[in-house]
Amino acid sequence: MKKIFLIGLALLALIAIVVLTLPPLVDLAPYKSRYLPLVEDALQRKIDVGEVRFRIFPTPSVRISALNVSDNPAFSRDPFFTAQQIRLKLKLWPLLRGEFRVDELILEKPAINLRQQPDGTFNFADIGKKKGTAKKKEAPPKPQEPAKFSELIPARLGIERGEVTIQTMGQKALTIRGVDVSLEDFSADRPFPYRISLNLPGLKTITLGGRLSYEESQATLKLTENHLKAQDMDFAVNGTVTDLSGVPKVNLTLANEGFETKPIFQLLTAAALTPKELEVSGPMGLQVALTGPSHNLALAVNAHLKELKINDSRAFHGILGGEILLSLPLGGDAPMSHNLSGNGKLVAKDGRLTGVDLVSKIQLLTGLIGLPKEQSSGATTFKTLEAEFRLGGGIGDIQRLFLSNPLMEAVGGGKMSLAAPSLDLGIEVALAPDVSARVGGGKAVTFFKDSQGRIVVPLKITGPISTPSVSLDTTKVIEKGIGQFFERLFKRK
Repeated sequence: MKKIFLIGLALLALIAIVVLTLPPLVDLAPYKSRYLPLVEDALQRKIDVGEVRFRIFPTPSVRISALNVSDNPAFSRDPFFTAQQIRLKLKLWPLLRGEFRVDELILEKPAINLRQQPDGTFNFADIGKKKGTAKKKEAPPKPQEPAKFSELIPARLGIERGEVTIQTMGQKALTIRGVDVSLEDFSADRPFPYRISLNLPGLKTITLGGRLSYEESQATLKLTENHLKAQDMDFAVNGTVTDLSGVPKVNLTLANEGFETKPIFQLLTAAALTPKELEVSGPMGLQVALTGPSHNLALAVNAHLKELKINDSRAFHGILGGEILLSLPLGGDAPMSHNLSGNGKLVAKDGRLTGVDLVSKIQLLTGLIGLPKEQSSGATTFKTLEAEFRLGGGIGDIQRLFLSNPLMEAVGGGKMSLAAPSLDLGIEVALAPDVSARVGGGKAVTFFKDSQGRIVVPLKITGPISTPSVSLDTTKVIEKGIGQFFERLFKRK
């Protein structure tokens, strides 16, 4: 017992001597020529560093400044990764046994450039993979189990003021700045907490956090009960990202059953993705799915409109509800409007079509006298406006269009181009019975009445959605006119 006590006392004395005699930080820069080639061989990348300092007490730690990791020349000659400073805390007892185990890793102002080939391969896929070399025939070595990815991740990971640039070859790069990451208690055996925040121009801080699970054999991250918060909105995020060591495959969902849309459209307007004349507010539910390999992702959107207030001085004002289903493959050279597909049913109420006045046009085109003036001059007001449509190939196929107000009912359909929105619609406007009974303008109007005694006027609506042209559909005028003429002729007999 006394011997053990003396040995322990001697060890404490030795530690005290080391603490007092060694400098707080040992500069390892003179040894770069020895250790950098080992790291470069392990990563298969060229590496350069500024200062490298090692501290033994009170906690073994390493501080690295001005780190620069080169990219794969097949992708770029710019750096793959840089960092102003990296701080590592090491586990003491493994270090005493000659093992280098990182317990904490903090990166200050790191910048990573993620580049992707058209086939989906990222520039990090080759890290650590040595090129094959010819080998002499010899007795096969004993199989050695490769280090697990989970063993390389420290229990605590932090990123401060980071920057990420993502670029697919031939496309414009996306740069995300102000990236902060906090990962606590990493484990391959149980879910662990994390938090990511970033700042984009014109936005409040965006955060993603919750718990992750990592499955080693498939290199898979699983997100459960995660939340994305942006512009005061909270979206539930769930799903998986598999094959992280190769071509990542994504299967993620994002959902919020009811949120205020005004901040979203303000953001889209600021980014010039929606016109300045468009104002949208009110509740909406949204489910988004992002699936597929990283080089061929597909976006699916299910939007539930819950009495959105729409105000667009160019075309529409009213309260809009309904459901829209959209799908969009991401990437490729085709414009988004051409790749977009889907369908929807929309119902609007108590509004107006600001770009066209159907009553005035009907009176002008037909010579009907006595049509009442609408409340909003230069527009077509409605109590109800319904539309059913399909999207595909850059065209919106409006399969059903219905408008009603006290003066008329309009039914029809047609096409709308998406890239530069323009209309090609055919509708039949039936004036209300009381309106039809008191208007005049010649005996010809009697050829265009339906079974309810309503005057029916077939119209063509064509041109830009903001300033469409309205004209008589002469083909239908002739068809209806001749049809009713013979119907009256045979009734007389």
